Amino acid sequence: MHSLRTLCLLKVSSLKVSYGADEIPSTLAAELKKMLLFNGNFFGQEEFVGNPFSVIEYQVLKEHVLTIQYQGEDTWAFGICYKCSTCSFRTCYGRICGKKPERLQFVLKEGKTSGSDAGFAISRGLSRFTDEELLDEVQAVRDQQVSTVLSVESGNGHLVFSSSAVVVETGQEIICKFLVNSIIGSSPVFKCTLNWGGVGTWEIPLVLTECQVTAKDAFPEPVTECEYNDEDLTDTEEETDDDSGEE
Repeated sequence: MHSLRTLCLLKVSSLKVSYGADEIPSTLAAELKKMLLFNGNFFGQEEFVGNPFSVIEYQVLKEHVLTIQYQGEDTWAFGICYKCSTCSFRTCYGRICGKKPERLQFVLKEGKTSGSDAGFAISRGLSRFTDEELLDEVQAVRDQQVSTVLSVESGNGHLVFSSSAVVVETGQEIICKFLVNSIIGSSPVFKCTLNWGGVGTWEIPLVLTECQVTAKDAFPEPVTECEYNDEDLTDTEEETDDDSGEE
């Protein structure tokens, strides 16, 4: 349940009107600026072609919807939905069809560290916006202690999710950063940067376009039979509400 303050801010921000610090209290002006800059629903589509085993090639067309809602008082709610448009051996595995939409909803507070379960779920969900090979790297730390921290740079239009984990067996530190770069009047850009134990980094950009549908309601059409699995194709939803965190 939103507070009356949050409901009022969301209503005013929906009018798409900017207010200066000389018109309303500076704290409210700063809150509204974040809402105008980041709030919305955003669609991305990317085609990935890979050859992971040097013999079998695969081609994946992935579609994503990201919902961002700044609720005021440093609290952010996010929704993610992703799916593949076709089956492939790379995305249909373990009785899971890649065409089946997967959804994730979570709440974070700026500067607060998530718990490990939430940290991994958030990293995995955000990594779905990138290619399958980077997703494998994130999946590899499933059994490690993963933490995620959200930082906001309104002046630069940056939302930064910083996830980190240390692999117990090797002592390697894995740092994965997901950046949403938003500028009023232009399409946001989603970028992922992964650093594996200081050995190497790479960045994968994805341009997002604003859309009307939320991540919770995206891709409602029935899923056709999987070419690789015989399963129940009802979509799944995961929710983590870990905004208590630690300083």
